[in-house]
Amino acid sequence: MTPERLSSLDASFLYLETPAVHMHVAGVSVFDPRDDGPLTYDDVQRVVEARLHLVPRLRQRVLSVPFGLARPLWIDDDRFDLDFHLRRAAIPSPGGRFHLERAVGRVLSRPLDPSKPLWELYVFEGLAERRTAVLLKLHHALSDGISGMAIASALFDLAPHAPIGTPPAAPWKARPSPTREDLVREAAQDLVLHPIEAVGHAIGAPVRTLHALAETFAGVRDVVDMGAPPAGPFDTEVGPARRFAMAESSFARIREIKRVLGGTVNDVVLTAVAGGLHDLLEHRGDDTRGGTLRVMVPVSIRTKAERGEVGNRVAPAVVDVPVGPLRARTRLQRVRRATAQLKDSSMAVGADTIIGLGAYAPPALHSMAARLASRGRWFNLVVSNVPAPQVPLYLAGAPLVANYPSMPLGERSGLSIACTSLAGTMAFGLTADWDSLPDVEVLARGIESAVDELEKAAAAAPSKRRG
Repeated sequence: MTPERLSSLDASFLYLETPAVHMHVAGVSVFDPRDDGPLTYDDVQRVVEARLHLVPRLRQRVLSVPFGLARPLWIDDDRFDLDFHLRRAAIPSPGGRFHLERAVGRVLSRPLDPSKPLWELYVFEGLAERRTAVLLKLHHALSDGISGMAIASALFDLAPHAPIGTPPAAPWKARPSPTREDLVREAAQDLVLHPIEAVGHAIGAPVRTLHALAETFAGVRDVVDMGAPPAGPFDTEVGPARRFAMAESSFARIREIKRVLGGTVNDVVLTAVAGGLHDLLEHRGDDTRGGTLRVMVPVSIRTKAERGEVGNRVAPAVVDVPVGPLRARTRLQRVRRATAQLKDSSMAVGADTIIGLGAYAPPALHSMAARLASRGRWFNLVVSNVPAPQVPLYLAGAPLVANYPSMPLGERSGLSIACTSLAGTMAFGLTADWDSLPDVEVLARGIESAVDELEKAAAAAPSKRRG
């Protein structure tokens, strides 16, 4: 079987890695105890051992091509050792929210080892209420938020007494790695064949190609027309250390707010974040009147046929959100207008095509372009909402309470916010540069307060809207 080459977007995340910018995503899953006791490291280890074969990518590492002639490959790691990737951790007992957040921040501050498969899993025992937290950390080259959820789902069960299963009877054996000569030869073939294939595709489907080009140019125009965002408090060169904070609400509350006040779940999420940002800036003594911040919203372009695949299928789009002193309902209305304009634009299509052009660029130029794009001031922060199933989930019989995701920071963007509604809890994970946001906790509590204000606005809405 021929090793798989990284896509241009997946490779971009490798190229963006620096000593200060760690391009990994993560999810902190918190579990209640079972009837017979809390979830333990040994329980998690048994599940991973039994199901590792369901996600072959977790046994693969990245292999670079000599002279940078082509994008790297995924190859089996012939020295794979599960003990390296599973980490037992503990926090002072009884560990509260703050202790868990600090422990997660320390893990997020460390890069993944590029010579190994690009993931780690930590089990934090000793939480308050006999809870246990499991942190799954993956390089962004391996997974976007949606496929990361697919990886995590291999560990979760839909029933508390579901069988763990057993690993395949035949022991896993790594496939031989390609030789240096093979790598160079295949890279040379790719340099010749890929542009020819692209041209052949265009000739074979001229109408479809012209339509795609029109959408792309429209998307590029939309991106350019936005211009640079207003200066933001998080527009700073980041260091390697991270802070992490958590916020949450029941997904039922978010959905009811959407139903009564209109818009989408993502509109409610962006409004809550905007309200939290207002609280943070007010806490700092900043004048927020009429203020906006530009949010980069990753948009999934994964087709139905691509669901369940590992890898990245997202395109960036940006939207300005109001952070001034506004009533909750007014803030939501303004967010809805902004996202409606985003839906009518071709921004995500254009951005995806720009990213896709890296498939035909030499890796050296691709790497340079990725770094230049990341250093541009296109947005102030990232907010990513990853949809998830609204059903009870279990790990080795322990019920999942919530999953708090983490997204990487940009070179000059000191804050990213991700959320997911897994198992009925809309859980927000706030990842921040250590020096830029010592008050990230204020933002976390501000997001929760903003949801409370939206709920009050929904309760005060005319009964015909609530019926």
